[in-house]
Amino acid sequence: MKKRQKMKWLYPIALASMVLLSACGGGAKPAAEAGGQPAAGQTAEAGSKEPLKLGAVFSLTGPNSPLGVPEKQSIEMLVKEINGAGGVDGRPVEVVIEDDKSDNTEAVKAIKKLVSKDKVIAVLGSSGSGPSLGMAEFAQSEKIPLISMAAADQITNPVRPGIFKTPHTDVHGTKRIYKYLKEKGITKIAMLNDSNPYGSGWTQQLKKYAPEYGITIVAEEKYGTKDPSMSSQLTKIKGTDAQALIVAGTNPGPATIVKEAKQLNLGIPIISSHGSANSKFLELVGDAGEGVLMVAGKLLVPDQIDANDPQAAVVKKFVDGYKAAYNAEPDGFAGYGYDGLNLMVEGLKQTGGDASKLGEVLEKVKYVGVTGEFVFSPQDHNGLTEDSMIMVEVKDGKFQLIK
Repeated sequence: MKKRQKMKWLYPIALASMVLLSACGGGAKPAAEAGGQPAAGQTAEAGSKEPLKLGAVFSLTGPNSPLGVPEKQSIEMLVKEINGAGGVDGRPVEVVIEDDKSDNTEAVKAIKKLVSKDKVIAVLGSSGSGPSLGMAEFAQSEKIPLISMAAADQITNPVRPGIFKTPHTDVHGTKRIYKYLKEKGITKIAMLNDSNPYGSGWTQQLKKYAPEYGITIVAEEKYGTKDPSMSSQLTKIKGTDAQALIVAGTNPGPATIVKEAKQLNLGIPIISSHGSANSKFLELVGDAGEGVLMVAGKLLVPDQIDANDPQAAVVKKFVDGYKAAYNAEPDGFAGYGYDGLNLMVEGLKQTGGDASKLGEVLEKVKYVGVTGEFVFSPQDHNGLTEDSMIMVEVKDGKFQLIK
């Protein structure tokens, strides 16, 4: 990946349902954010050529907002860096950001608006698997390149022209967890997954790959995304001979499950999917989270990455930049957005800004990102493997790498 000049970090831009990020010549500023306040000023070093206008749909409100907000922030940060370094062949990058409110229908409405009204040439998003699947269907029909920030394997499997994604899939997470269980001699598991597309994808993969790793599933339970309690499902699981519980969902569900499992003295290890791999989980779960295991990307523990790891320098640059911009630690979701825009921009550089060729070019991209080492191909539009995932344990209210 090409090195870019270091940006001059600016103050964080306030959360809004739509923000236009721009660095056009003459010091032009983006459209005003919600509440009538203008966005923070931006550099205008990308020249006065016609901008490359991209769209993004993130879950800025609703249950998936802990995913969408950091994704939006990483995009804002990176746009300033790209434009400060000259843009793409002298053309500034603009990103119009929409909020899907963590809703599938709203996500499709948002991408339709971006394509028909804003005339974007490519789209990033969404944060969740359900919204992303609807967006991908529309993007494919309109031949608009899309890079999703959601995990479900079916977003890119089967492969569709122009549709890509940056997170590890539920297949990667399943295999990495099963490798860990095999090392520990655990052969019987229970699973309690969200009934939405993300959790359902995990259920499918956990069942599919269990025989390959000598795993028997002794309990299969599910819950609704907005359910306030899962104690009845946990009580059923406690009555089985499961040696571990795997939970797949996004916050707050997994945190609720962990707290109720401790109250019920479930007594077996709990392993969560990467859908809750962020600081919000630690905040929600509190002391009950001690000892919980989780599969995740390396960005979750940036200070614990081996210095010789190819991702180490990339992760450090991103973390340092994000902390300077937002005075906060980035999580894997911020990384999904960062990798997505970087991949899109690298592709546009190779096509001279011609989005019609972006899908074909991305199939040949090899890129070391903060999420992993991406090696796209005509047969693989995710480009990652389970080997770039890690297992962590919550210790003293922090994530600790399991070596």
